[in-house]
Amino acid sequence: MERELEDILEEIWKKREMKEIPAKNLDPEKLEILRKNGFVVISGGGAFFTKKGEQTARDLVRRHRLWEVFFHDVLGMKEFNEMANSVEHESTGNIDESLCSFLGHPQQCPDGKPIPRGACCGKHFRRRSSWGLFEQRGIKRLSDVEKGTKVQVVCVHEKFFPKLSSLGIIPGSIIYIKETFPGVIADVDNTEIALDKEICCEILVQVISNQQEE
Repeated sequence: MERELEDILEEIWKKREMKEIPAKNLDPEKLEILRKNGFVVISGGGAFFTKKGEQTARDLVRRHRLWEVFFHDVLGMKEFNEMANSVEHESTGNIDESLCSFLGHPQQCPDGKPIPRGACCGKHFRRRSSWGLFEQRGIKRLSDVEKGTKVQVVCVHEKFFPKLSSLGIIPGSIIYIKETFPGVIADVDNTEIALDKEICCEILVQVISNQQEE
């Protein structure tokens, strides 16, 4: 789905949280596309979710707010909303569940808004607070990873996101470090990529394995 359409679904969700039902003052062309694809019903001068739209919007809002918690609580960034916007639409696989588990199943984002619960949550939850999750969970900069290590990308700096995403390096991707000197040689999806130290300092990863590939 196009990013602009996902943004509209998130906006409808937020308007509903503010008791604006149906959601109004939205792009009519985008709403019509969502209606034709079964995500919304347009009635009473506004938009309502279908079952399909409800689940999709729920997933999008959950992902965005989880990333907000990560950028705020783990990295201490003031621009947590902007950074969440930059990565939420590019996240792949089961990154939502992994991120939620990593963060300890938070209930609220930094703005105090509720985070929809996921299948991974169960009865687990934590109240928002800042602590040393960065080191506790084995998160480190790619520049600090040793040769022969397999890692999963957690976050990349917005400045380098366009370039790295074109190389397949986005949150959730798996990287194997083949060399670290004089520069980093990484294997991404069976493709060798050379990365300089500056960029590697702006990629946060979680170690999966330290064993050399045979």
